[in-house]
Amino acid sequence: MARIVIVSHRHDRLARLLMENTYSAVVTSNFEIDFQAGDLLCWLPTVNEPVDDEVQDLAAAIDRAVFAPQKIVMLSIAGTADDANLNQVKHWYDKHAQQAVWAHQYAVKMIDELELPYVVVRSLPIVEGKSPLQIVDEGQKMTGEQIGDQTLAAVLQTALTTSRYDNHSIGVMPKTK
Repeated sequence: MARIVIVSHRHDRLARLLMENTYSAVVTSNFEIDFQAGDLLCWLPTVNEPVDDEVQDLAAAIDRAVFAPQKIVMLSIAGTADDANLNQVKHWYDKHAQQAVWAHQYAVKMIDELELPYVVVRSLPIVEGKSPLQIVDEGQKMTGEQIGDQTLAAVLQTALTTSRYDNHSIGVMPKTK
């Protein structure tokens, strides 16, 4: 099984939940990483993290690496893929949400430009627990208020360990009736 490298500054349970179901995982708070052959990278930024700057650090880490990651899985926010309007995004995140959306869109574009297999997982605000799950493609409207961290961790695990969502941006939200 490949090693999963989790990059996170989060103060919630998401990284821990991923590690509980992973044989070989390490967590770091930055991209000062010595990638090993076969590594899977899971980047779990927060909503207002400067991902537009941090993605430059990711690109530099890949440029200097002997082995590039086998795959990059990035957690992003809803509203970055024609999946929500500005009022929804402000409701979910706050009045500065537009800047966060732009930063995440830039980071996603840069990851696409790296020409490595990737998955972007767009998420509503995260809460503890499980949620009924619905996965939507880019351009499909995201609805709901929040997604459970256990549900999100399971989707991230699938994105990391299978090719099911490779080279796609998927949205996770509570299942609608």
